Amino acid sequence: MSFHWLVLLAAIAVEIVATAALKSVVAAPWLVGALPLLLIGLSFALLSIALRVIPMAVAYAVWEGLGIVGIAATGHLVFGEHLTAGRTAALAAILAGIVLIEAGIGHDRDDAEEERLPNERRHV
Repeated sequence: MSFHWLVLLAAIAVEIVATAALKSVVAAPWLVGALPLLLIGLSFALLSIALRVIPMAVAYAVWEGLGIVGIAATGHLVFGEHLTAGRTAALAAILAGIVLIEAGIGHDRDDAEEERLPNERRHV
């Protein structure tokens, strides 16, 4: 796994922690309440590093999709939020969408390169 994908996973983890912290500090003093905002800023900074190499549509889909799934799991496990069958199916659909988007990486570039190759090299 490349450095930029690891940075993207770190951005996702920080986003999940920030959102859980946001729920935890609702009634906390403003200084403690600023922690989730700082973490969200860190998550965006990490995402921007990942965007240097990973295509934007893929990086954002993975960041947001896995973030949503992670936040839903955290809400269920940490905060006792109910996870219905419909919500579970929706989360599975999000994961399926991420896989489909990620599977499309590079295919457009390969097709364009194929068109530029001379006919004799296409058949080799």
